[in-house]
Amino acid sequence: MEWCELFPKTHQPSYTEIENYIGGTGETLWKALVDYMDKAYAVKPKMTYSVCSGKPGWNVKFQKSGQAFGTFYPETGGFSVLMVISYKLNAEAEAILPELTPEMREHYKNAGDFMKVGKYMMFRIETKEILQDYIKFCHVKLKPKNEVSV
Repeated sequence: MEWCELFPKTHQPSYTEIENYIGGTGETLWKALVDYMDKAYAVKPKMTYSVCSGKPGWNVKFQKSGQAFGTFYPETGGFSVLMVISYKLNAEAEAILPELTPEMREHYKNAGDFMKVGKYMMFRIETKEILQDYIKFCHVKLKPKNEVSV
């Protein structure tokens, strides 16, 4: 059953239900992400409901000091993130490209324009390498309060 069918607007899922829905390796990565965001940035996940036709349903966001680290969409076996990198951070983002996996470099290269403010990428996190790439983009957006490894 689809995420938005299991959890309609009238039934906000718990974080345990999110973890159980993701399951497997994706669940481990999800827990690592939540733990990382708490320890590195002192931010907690915030749940919101979207009626967006592309990814309707409950999603999770992390925000700190006006910076949005992305919108996360639970999926079976992993989760997707929609992340916007401001054009103002273009030089910093391009500087980390050699450190990223070929897959993530390709995502950044092919990223679309988001309302003339930055590049947007939608990608799925289902491996530790992609999670680490995502975290490197977070560091471009805002340096972490504490250095923590995933």
